[in-house]
Amino acid sequence: MKRKIVWSVIGLVSLAIIVGGDVRGSQTRKQEEEIYRNIELFIDAMKIVEKQYIEPVDNKKLVYGALKGMLGSLDPYSAFLEPDLTQELQIETKGEFHGVGMEITSKDGIITVVSPIEDTPAWKAGIKAGDKIIEIAGESTKGLTTLEAARKLRGKKGTEVTISILREGSNELKKITLVRDVIKVKSIKEEVMDNNLGYIRIRDFQEKTSSDLAKVLENFNRKNIKGLILDLRNNPGGLLSSAIEVSELFVPKGKLIVYIQGREEKDRNTFNSRKNPIWGKPVVLLINEGSASASEIVVGALKDNIPSTVTVGIKTFGKGSVQNLVPLPDGSSLKLTTAHYYTPSGICIEGKGIEPDVSIQLPEDTTIIPMGNDDAQFQKALEVLRKTVGNG
Repeated sequence: MKRKIVWSVIGLVSLAIIVGGDVRGSQTRKQEEEIYRNIELFIDAMKIVEKQYIEPVDNKKLVYGALKGMLGSLDPYSAFLEPDLTQELQIETKGEFHGVGMEITSKDGIITVVSPIEDTPAWKAGIKAGDKIIEIAGESTKGLTTLEAARKLRGKKGTEVTISILREGSNELKKITLVRDVIKVKSIKEEVMDNNLGYIRIRDFQEKTSSDLAKVLENFNRKNIKGLILDLRNNPGGLLSSAIEVSELFVPKGKLIVYIQGREEKDRNTFNSRKNPIWGKPVVLLINEGSASASEIVVGALKDNIPSTVTVGIKTFGKGSVQNLVPLPDGSSLKLTTAHYYTPSGICIEGKGIEPDVSIQLPEDTTIIPMGNDDAQFQKALEVLRKTVGNG
């Protein structure tokens, strides 16, 4: 009876729209009616499950499951996050979380590694960007969302999880057992090299990344560092705001860093550099297939605004979409793709990536220590930088 009353009210509202509306109002009414029909369909299905399923089912579990399916059907990056996952995601942006230390996504329906995080169990075990995770703890990942897979990988420090991966160019599954740990990510690593050259590695884009980087660059300026290698390899991204702030340390004031285009033409946000850059000397960027999202924003901003910038490595991952975290009343949230971002030259790199100026491939199945003698990408970047500043 209650539902009949509700639908009677809806009918009256619809009638008012018909009487007072124009063609556009009529189209809006049709869309609203379709929404109501679909909601009624969902309620009917939910009631059938409640009454006929073999065991009692919690209502919230059903709603959460429906929300997961709804968001998961949109794209690889949109997701419904239960309250505990919402809290974990917020903690991760501050630089600490529990797990094995790798960024993952769903690519062509397969859970895929975006990049391992340096000095974590995944990195030490030789996990590489592009590895496809076929099993977690003996269970297939088929049909899992990114967040469901991430939850299976998380766990208390000292516990083990075995994964089966399929690496590009191989037809054999490789089983790897990882020991979970507390993953503490220091965003910035820096080093002064011979001939007054600097090296900075940005591991991800956290809240304090830009302020930490600014301090390093100011110190490099005081030491009269002549040129810089900025290493963004295996950097899976992070906060959009952090990527913009990092770009501002290099890009001249007033220049476009990135623009974000939503569904409607009016839904465009442009981000220009708001301050004078700290660093104006030569920069060589190191990139690879694990450089994604916020990393690609920085690469695009520097390449398009500073013609002398040289990129060395291999093509980046190609994640050019923006996700907003929309909180819900019970502490859960929607991680929703709301826009694509474009480089200053108007290129959307979603699914495409950014090609390097100098292509250097590292050997497969070998863990390379960044800056080591066997790090051919770094050695090439160093060679390029030395020539640029006149040291080689």
